[in-house]
Amino acid sequence: MSGLNRREVLKVFGATAAGLTAAQTVQEAQAQAGTVVWSDYVVFLNANAKAFIVDTRTDQVVASLDTAKGATLGSMTPDAKKVYVSGAAEGENRVVVIDMQNLQVAKALQTGNRPKHGLVSPDGQRVGVDHWGLSEGKLRLVFIRTADDTIEKTLDIPVKNPPKGVTSMHNAWSWDSRYFYSMDRVDDRLVVVDTTDWSVRTFPAPSVPHYPCISPDGRELWLIHEGNAQTRPGIAVYDLNKPNLPIIAQMEMPLIGEDAVEAHHGNFTQDGRYFMALNRGPGNNLRGREVAFFGSRSKRLVHRLSCASTGVGHAYNTPDGRRAIATNYGNNVITVIDIPSLRTLKDLAIGKGRMGHVVFTKDGRFGYLSNADGNLYKLDMRSLTVVKTIETGQTSGGGQVINVWTNLFEELPRA
Repeated sequence: MSGLNRREVLKVFGATAAGLTAAQTVQEAQAQAGTVVWSDYVVFLNANAKAFIVDTRTDQVVASLDTAKGATLGSMTPDAKKVYVSGAAEGENRVVVIDMQNLQVAKALQTGNRPKHGLVSPDGQRVGVDHWGLSEGKLRLVFIRTADDTIEKTLDIPVKNPPKGVTSMHNAWSWDSRYFYSMDRVDDRLVVVDTTDWSVRTFPAPSVPHYPCISPDGRELWLIHEGNAQTRPGIAVYDLNKPNLPIIAQMEMPLIGEDAVEAHHGNFTQDGRYFMALNRGPGNNLRGREVAFFGSRSKRLVHRLSCASTGVGHAYNTPDGRRAIATNYGNNVITVIDIPSLRTLKDLAIGKGRMGHVVFTKDGRFGYLSNADGNLYKLDMRSLTVVKTIETGQTSGGGQVINVWTNLFEELPRA
């Protein structure tokens, strides 16, 4: 698709509906055409205010950088030249910029109370940052220019209710980089920012919102909401073609045999055919094991499976889209899922702490998995065996690992 002109792009994706501009469709095609750069380095984030840079050509730690307390999440620019790391610990207010060309910290910006997860836009021009704590009683979103790493805009959004825990969670961008979608967990709302004029709109969520996913065609937002005493955990689908973003479908997690429930993350398979939703379990009751597959067109449950891992939270797609690895918060077991047959290939115990996150080499030959024991584990994706342990000497190492731009944790750029 990399050589398509505008007319051909529109032919592939269908005529654009109201609210979905031709520019957005072109941007989507470019994003799906694999224009991002995969880094030779893996950035391994640690809650102890550290980032370890691992060279995948040698599997050696080549830099150990100071970041910020609770800095376990970050985002890479599409050109792989920078990583933005958010410090989410109590009392922290910094987003740290890592220069990937010189393997050093370039800058730290104070953005607000407990930056949660700064996310780079598909065009690479901005970073949208949400926060785990209110700033002066308001929900804060901050936008950073990647050109010079200065703050472009700060938005403080009023809330009505007192916080009942952390006040935001994760974000997503529209494919044309115009709209930024974030979570209001105080008043249970989806927050939408139009970066052309910095206007803010909010839309009710069925329960506490956790994770927004933009559909591969850019026309829908699938929102994972955690559930509560009145509402089962599940997914709400918002129609992005219409100005009022109506909810056009709602799906409940099946929760078969589950005695601890809280929907956590979800994402589309690389081919866009299925949406995977995971049940983690609430708070420290990390016993959820279910991965539910919903048809992206039918909006209905297609299949579900149980993992040997507990507190499952993330399902990472491999670059070829044929597999996903489910990681968790409850133990040291990963579950490898075969996507074409929707079955478990292998449950594999790795390391001594709970599992964290995964990245893959661009060719899909190897995966690098973080673990709370502080080590990074290299997984051979053919034999599904660990072939190397990369030690850092620090525990609390179950943080994110990053080597490519993504609009979400687990979905990769689509070739």
